[in-house]
Amino acid sequence: MAKSGYFELDNRTDGLYLKIHEAETGGYNPSFEDLVHFCDTKKVPYDSIVQLKVVFDTAHDEAVRVSDCITPFSGWCESSISTDGMKVTAILYPPTSSMSDADEAEIHSGLAAKKIRYGFIEENIRKMVQEKLYFVPIVVAAGTEAVDGYDAELTYNFSTTVSNKPQINDDGTVDFHKLDLINKVNAGDVVAQIKPEYPGENGMDVYGNVIKPRKVYRKIFKYGRNLKVSDDGLQLISLVTGHVKLENDKIFVSDEYEISADVDTTTGDIDFDGNVHIKGNVLAGFKVKASGNVVVDGVVEGAEITAGGNIILQRGIQGMNKGVLTAGGNIASNFIENARVIAGKDIDTDAIMHSKVTARGNIEIHGRNGYLIGGFVRAGNLISAKTIGSDMGTNTIIGVGSDPELLIELDNIMKQINKESKDKEQLSQMISLLRRKQDTEGKLESDKVEMLQKAMKNMILLDNSINKMKSEYNAKSELIVENKDARIKVNGSIYPGVKIEIGDISLFIRDKNNYCQYVLKDGEVTRINL
Repeated sequence: MAKSGYFELDNRTDGLYLKIHEAETGGYNPSFEDLVHFCDTKKVPYDSIVQLKVVFDTAHDEAVRVSDCITPFSGWCESSISTDGMKVTAILYPPTSSMSDADEAEIHSGLAAKKIRYGFIEENIRKMVQEKLYFVPIVVAAGTEAVDGYDAELTYNFSTTVSNKPQINDDGTVDFHKLDLINKVNAGDVVAQIKPEYPGENGMDVYGNVIKPRKVYRKIFKYGRNLKVSDDGLQLISLVTGHVKLENDKIFVSDEYEISADVDTTTGDIDFDGNVHIKGNVLAGFKVKASGNVVVDGVVEGAEITAGGNIILQRGIQGMNKGVLTAGGNIASNFIENARVIAGKDIDTDAIMHSKVTARGNIEIHGRNGYLIGGFVRAGNLISAKTIGSDMGTNTIIGVGSDPELLIELDNIMKQINKESKDKEQLSQMISLLRRKQDTEGKLESDKVEMLQKAMKNMILLDNSINKMKSEYNAKSELIVENKDARIKVNGSIYPGVKIEIGDISLFIRDKNNYCQYVLKDGEVTRINL
């Protein structure tokens, strides 16, 4: 640091003389104002400001007499405190000749008198004394600013706003089936987390007063059932698989998705990992899929409902030959009409009309009339109805005794084997034709060569596929076990036009029969009165 200029005050026999020493390049030169303050502070007499200004202007080259009075005084230090109490600035003043400078102890004493207790910058105090930095404002004490903290932040790991805008397909058409209204969540998922608040750090002014940082705000989780807070309080975790939503800053997770109206263009298709409760109807063309149960308070039209658990239709399904119900568990419906229905366990309904219905367990048709009319109905154990067929001879096929789904699988496998066998036969004919052409003409055109190679490759693929399906067919055929207790129970009347199948044995009903049941006895379908 460049050395500052200073006033040299010399008490001589004829008075007080002043000489101004210039600062080194870059150092501070005392001003006329400094001289006025200097003289006023130490009560150095001078005739007038004008006379003192003349002294100031001429005392650079040689000492100039300021006053007739001899005024000896030591060096001293003055300090000022910023209005916010965060900084103390000191200025060191020189002594008259033969007097001593202010030392560090005197400076500290002066600061203590002003009740400065914190933030002393000892290095600056020592330097201003040792280097005699007269008239230079030096910061000798500084407070510590408070460090402001920040508020806690709550982050949601799901969409907090739901849009029912339909998907626009690549061709510009609108797909009202895909609305993405459900925020899916799995058990164990973190649905929200908190970044904790930071309170900040206290500061202190030069008087030793504590300075508080600004107030910060905490965050807490607001939540309903099926949720828990982690041990550290920073994560909100779902206890169930289902869907999550935010209502008035409160988080809810449910394993049941409730639809208050119809499943239509306002909801799109439903695909939910949990239970679904539809309080309205399911309109034609829409799909509902749930890993748990599906309950529909209204009517299911030509729609598809798939449930890993049970399906409960408070009214029923009018399938329009398009509707499909598939349940891993039971199906209960007021009526089933013109629909395809598959149950992993039992089916309970008041009427089945012109539908294809299968159940691995029982199919029981109650109600006042308990109609089973038209279509194909098969159960693993029992079919029970009041009225089977009609007096108009409606074609109706009912069967029990084998796993119906397994029989359907076998039938589908055999159909695919037959189809691929025909494809293989056609390929074989094409290969034979191309080879004869090659033998006759000596060679084939490039496109025919490519055709032959492709046909032979497809032939190998078909062979492998057919052999694999045959193995699967044989393996599943061995799983078929006839249920000796399987029966068809008629609690009212059964009409001509009905075909009964128990296992692989069948019987056509030729005459109307009442209150009976059909069982397999001695290799034949036998009627027994109730």
